[in-house]
Amino acid sequence: MIRLLSASLYRLKKSAAFWSCLIGMLVIASVFMVMQATSMEYTVPLSRVIFLPLSFYGVAAAAMVSVFTGRDFADGFIRNKLIFSKSRSQVVLSQIVTSCIACGLVYSVTVLYTFGTARFFFENNVEPDLFAGYFALGLSMSAAIACLFCVITLLCGDQTRAVVWCMGISFGMLFLSLHTNQILVQTRYKNGALNPHYVEGAKRVLYGILHDLNPCGQAAQLSCWAVLEPIRAVLCNGLWILGTAAAGIVLFQRKDIK
Repeated sequence: MIRLLSASLYRLKKSAAFWSCLIGMLVIASVFMVMQATSMEYTVPLSRVIFLPLSFYGVAAAAMVSVFTGRDFADGFIRNKLIFSKSRSQVVLSQIVTSCIACGLVYSVTVLYTFGTARFFFENNVEPDLFAGYFALGLSMSAAIACLFCVITLLCGDQTRAVVWCMGISFGMLFLSLHTNQILVQTRYKNGALNPHYVEGAKRVLYGILHDLNPCGQAAQLSCWAVLEPIRAVLCNGLWILGTAAAGIVLFQRKDIK
């Protein structure tokens, strides 16, 4: 397991997909900061800017993980891993851990870069304790995304097919988060009258759970600096991590590696 993980991390260090994703997210963060600083006629609070680049994080992570993990199949490196590993479970786990590290690094560097730069140009209204909690939630979200797309890629067994599936799913998650976020941010009253688009009761609870189950929904909440149920969101990420890892281990055992 240690040797497999070391080999995967070595490949990650030299991976064009990883560095392209990281640089791309930093560029997106810079563009958002410039837009917020120059396009608004009022003073923008720092909290509005810190997690704003996460709007595209799900799509960027899907591309990175599918290309990086799929490269093992394209290069035939996966067969070497199967030969030198004691079990297929170790291959799956080592790849999942590597993907989590990659996504965690991209997430952490992007957020800390945004925070470190934006605090000189925006009104600092950030409470350190709240930022630490939201940052930790984002880390668990990045791990959930990494596990999901890593397992999908391993089960596809082909880099091109994996990229198509992961990108399609990531865009689906993004559009779903936009839909659920729009519903949940509706106020009960609009212009003094009852808002016909406002949902309440069990329906609102279900939309909230769906929003938390969707990692892109959590990214939307972080971008708005308004997480509905932090504990529930972390539990949802735990379900994604454990569920996809278990499914990947079971299903990869039966996969025919050509």
